[in-house]
Amino acid sequence: MTLPTLPPGASRRQLRKAVLRMRLEMHRQEVRHEVLQISEPLQQVREYGKRLRTGNAPLLLTGGVLALAGLLGGKRGWRRWARLALIVAPLLRRR
Repeated sequence: MTLPTLPPGASRRQLRKAVLRMRLEMHRQEVRHEVLQISEPLQQVREYGKRLRTGNAPLLLTGGVLALAGLLGGKRGWRRWARLALIVAPLLRRR
């Protein structure tokens, strides 16, 4: 924050304007700081998503879902999950 430069014999009106500008600048910086703190988790989620899209992660995720479905599902459940995995795998690879 830069302090406004005032002439040595500034009037009361000029001083009030300078104080008001300083308050507005301070408020703007406070709001900016709060927004950065609030949006930090969202930024972390975006970075995590980017890391998942690189390499073999989508294929591994699809395989993991298929393995979980096989372990937790009944006889028919794993077939449905297998179909879903086969449909989703090309879409994940494309991204």
